Amino acid sequence: MSISSPITAPADCPVKALLRRPGGSLALLTDAQGGFPRRPGAMMALWPDGARVGRLGAGCIDADIAAHLDVPGPVTRLTYGVGGPLDLPLPCGGTVQIALIHRSDSDWLGAIWDDRIRRRTGQWCVNLRTGAPCRAGDPDADDFALTLPPPPAFQIHGEGDEAQALATLVAAMDLPLMGRDARPDAHTAVVTLFHDHDRELPALARALRSGAFYIGALGSRRAQAARLAALTEQGFDMATLDRITGPIGVVSPARDPRLIAASALTQILAAYEVLTA
Repeated sequence: MSISSPITAPADCPVKALLRRPGGSLALLTDAQGGFPRRPGAMMALWPDGARVGRLGAGCIDADIAAHLDVPGPVTRLTYGVGGPLDLPLPCGGTVQIALIHRSDSDWLGAIWDDRIRRRTGQWCVNLRTGAPCRAGDPDADDFALTLPPPPAFQIHGEGDEAQALATLVAAMDLPLMGRDARPDAHTAVVTLFHDHDRELPALARALRSGAFYIGALGSRRAQAARLAALTEQGFDMATLDRITGPIGVVSPARDPRLIAASALTQILAAYEVLTA
């Protein structure tokens, strides 16, 4: 079974929202200390009529950021939490810094989106005085270095309930599903979910010849040993075969298809978080 969906923006993508509706501002998280739930580089789009797309906090700072839309100048710098000038403590006890770019550059937003469509990691420097962006070079003291990897894509091989359950979870997270014949890139996870393990070998061989960041296969430890032996006969060395995770998932053993899917998805997203941190 080949499951695929177009590479599109989630409904809450601030960059795509600003491209569709110009005239808004872009709030950019530039630093986070303590237990704040978002990492630097997170974004939120805001408009004067009160509309917002995306969130920078769990509801604790977003409204106050919006209250600064009328502040003059290209960029408003805001600090919340411990040591900040505003009497707005964060529930997590941390400190965050926000750059509110009042008129974000549409060409820059378009370039960010083009990187996403082409599945490239964007490397940018954003001047925190002027809001001016440029492709990453040597940042000065006023620049924020911004790295924007594409979202992880999934290539799922299989015909059973496990494959359908994983595809459903991936689609629910607005993550791209690549077709079976697409060549995986460095931001793609390849998962084989066959009970007949002979059928997984062609997909695994193609994945091993690609830059996929994760390759995983359903089955027991005995099945893993058998597939590694079969792929060794095809000429793959052990250093290459070490890329295959098997059994997949963070819960082992698991038998329910939904638990297998959720367990595998958790493992894959954790691996991508480490890769892009």
